[in-house]
Order: sequence, then structure tokens, then C-alpha cells
Amino acid sequence: MMIDARHLDVFYGKRQVLHDITLSMEKGEIVGLAGESGSGKSTFAKTVVGILKPASGELTVEDKAPQMVFQDPFASLNPAKTVGWLLEEPLRADRTRNWTKQERQERAREILERVELPQELSVRKPGELSGGQRQRVAIGISLMRAPKLLIADEPVSALDVTIQAQILSLLKELHRQLDLSILFISHDLRVIYSLCDRVAVMKDGHVVEYADRESLYRNPKADYTKSLLVSSGIVKRDKEH
Repeated sequence: MMIDARHLDVFYGKRQVLHDITLSMEKGEIVGLAGESGSGKSTFAKTVVGILKPASGELTVEDKAPQMVFQDPFASLNPAKTVGWLLEEPLRADRTRNWTKQERQERAREILERVELPQELSVRKPGELSGGQRQRVAIGISLMRAPKLLIADEPVSALDVTIQAQILSLLKELHRQLDLSILFISHDLRVIYSLCDRVAVMKDGHVVEYADRESLYRNPKADYTKSLLVSSGIVKRDKEH
């Protein structure tokens, strides 16, 4: 099992933000975490990667160094550095292995190809790239040390629909090629439907429903899930088709 969370309570200071979270994720799955802003999705992600510590409960994550991809790559990429430098940085910081310069460069070239970017972009800086290209670089950086678990926190919400589709296609391909487990966080239930195997719906720090994609979308149990599906237009679309 890639993630096994049982009865997690997490606090920001004195304020409890996650309540009794129980959620598991199998190896090689793509699990969607859905809900409105403030529902606790990103807090759960930060707990999985170890940024936040649960006050109680148990959390087991098989990958000891899961990687995160964020909504805004422009904010997470150093604008003064080239793409090649940014890709190599996780290997320079790797304390488990002393990577040579040649090894770092070779790995960076391999990852650029993996995220479907031309090699000549390695000498450019983030400001010279499109939004979709920057997000591909951010995904590439997360893959440099070959993680087993990728956490994608609203990675396409800042992109237009066409670029969204391209990034989602890339994530599907990486999942297939690398047997990568992906925890995909989004408020957009249409995007989650196109990508994920199972879906957890969060509200006010609680998981209100967790089921396989088809069951949750076609026969939701929680009123909150039903309201999200209606507001997204998915219920209407399913009835029409």
C-alpha cells in the first residue's frame, strides 16, 4: 500500500484542520482528492509528505521521499536559473548519492524527454517559457530522483483547457510508463473524472465519501458529493449521455 492513513487529526496551531481522516491508496493508483477551497485537501498532502505532523492517528507512506507538483510553477521555479540548473538541483541536494556533473546532466536530458520538452529549453529561464512548459518543468523536477509517489496539488487549474488536457495526458503517460502512484488534488470534478481511479471527497477537514470513480460519479452517497456533481455539470452530462 502506498498511503495508509488511519484516524488522522491535524492541527494548525490550536485549530484542528483534519478530523479523523482514514484513507488508503494502493501502489500504482491514481487517487483524486476533491473538494472546495479550504476543505483540507492540501493539508492532507502536506501531511503525507511530512511538512505537517498528525496530532493523533497513524500514517504510513511507502515512498520515503514523495514529491509534490504545485498549482503555480512560476512561484516555485527560481526565475534566475536555467531549466537545466533547476532540473539538476534535486540531484545536487541528494545526500544518498554523490551525482557527478555528467550524471546530473544526463538525467536532466532524460527527464526533459520524459516530460516531452525539447532539449534546447535547458538553457532557458522560466520566464521565457509558456505556462504549460513551466508546469512540465515542475513535473520533471519532481521526477529527477525517481519517486514512487507524486502528489499533484491543483497542477492544471491555472492553465487553459487545451493545455490542461495536454498536462493530464502527460500525467497518464508517466503513470503508465513509470508505474507511478499519483495523489491528484483538484476542485474540478471533471478533471478528476478524466484521470483518477478512485476519488475521495473532502469537506471541512473530513472525508465525506471515498469510492471508485464510476460508483462515486454515478451513485454518490453524500449530499455534499451530490452538490459538487450538480455544480460541476457532471450529473446533467451523465443524464444526457
